[in-house]
Amino acid sequence: MNSKRLRDINSAIKIARAIGWIALLISTILYLLILFSFNYNSDQLSIFTVFPIWLWSVIGLGFIFISMICLKKKLLLWFFGAWIFTALLESDEIISLKRGFTPTLKKIKTGTDLASPIQTLRVASINCNGRKIEAALELIDYNPDIIFLQESPSPENLKIIKNRLLDPTIQIVGGWDCAIIARGKLTKRNYSSIFYNHATGAMLTLKNGSTIELLCIHLESAVTRWDLWNKNCWKEHQKRSQERRDQLQQLLSQYEKFASDRPKVFGGDFNSPPNSNLFKSLSSEYKNAFSSTGKGIGNTFTNYFPVIRIDHIYSNPDLQPVDSSSIRTVHSDHRMLICDFILKQKN
Repeated sequence: MNSKRLRDINSAIKIARAIGWIALLISTILYLLILFSFNYNSDQLSIFTVFPIWLWSVIGLGFIFISMICLKKKLLLWFFGAWIFTALLESDEIISLKRGFTPTLKKIKTGTDLASPIQTLRVASINCNGRKIEAALELIDYNPDIIFLQESPSPENLKIIKNRLLDPTIQIVGGWDCAIIARGKLTKRNYSSIFYNHATGAMLTLKNGSTIELLCIHLESAVTRWDLWNKNCWKEHQKRSQERRDQLQQLLSQYEKFASDRPKVFGGDFNSPPNSNLFKSLSSEYKNAFSSTGKGIGNTFTNYFPVIRIDHIYSNPDLQPVDSSSIRTVHSDHRMLICDFILKQKN
């Protein structure tokens, strides 16, 4: 083997090692940054937490894999394991998969008792993808008692949905961006006009006289730019995160005043994953229905390739979640979210 070929081989080895060390450095920095971002969870770092942690883990593992090929060091297995462990420990999907790989929610309500038809309440939520009535109609097969619609069909189309449900007790409030359809008497709540396109609230009175405070929410959309080298991108993510948090805090402040001590359930499209700092402002009394009872993968966006759960339903202890599922749709870019609750009767 001549000296020129040896020099070429040595040069290639040096380049491969350099690539390996650079890949390891990138993966390590990314790991520390992601770990800090998901635990510190601030508006300034929302550019990272808007994506699920398992997606960052895949990227980090990709760099580790390159490093392993180039460096061939067993020590790298520890870095590989660290990414795997973090993904398993921190991923929202793992929690529901521990309960079961297959959703158990059926078209008939969980624990339905014909002698007590309001024992179980089914709550459904869907983003109708530009006011499509076809998306809202997909909920009918699941026979929900309460429906939260975002990007709602027009008031005229909501009447069509009501007629399809074949129940004379059904009433509607809202109709532009957010709407509520429910069995029983709905008393509309007047929230601040700044939330005209972000929320619709009502008090629901059931057949037996019980009341439930309802709120359908559609918070500010997430930023779609990812030019991380541009400081304006970071500022835009931070600003949008703060806007969503301010919207939710102000909405819930009014919601609490309306609700008093009655059962409460609110939900919709929050444009934020469950581990977002958006939900730090929630009272500890509120429980995320899918986080508590869901099985399988609960991601709701996008419909055809769901990578993140941004649609949520919350309740206070008077409404106990018993099952929850995200279900693929045909006409929406979101999956529908359906949750069954037991309404606790107060003495």
